[in-house]
Amino acid sequence: MADFVSQMSVRKYAKLAALGAIGVAVAVFGLFALIAFGSRHTADSGIDATQAVVAMISAAIPAAAIIAAHLAYVKVLLDESKRAT
Repeated sequence: MADFVSQMSVRKYAKLAALGAIGVAVAVFGLFALIAFGSRHTADSGIDATQAVVAMISAAIPAAAIIAAHLAYVKVLLDESKRAT
């Protein structure tokens, strides 16, 4: 089993992992868009403009951090996959 693990290369799956990280970033953006759409202020809604802005900002900060971390990881993975020969 140890021989198999030592022969297995992370570089082989780096492009697939980068694609997965991009998928996570897109999904988090979609989740943020859903939250922003649901918390927007309309004339007949129960949320006022101030609460809508606070809800959007409180959802945007962690979403932006998660997206930025995954895009940085995509860069690392793609650089690693280019070194594989």
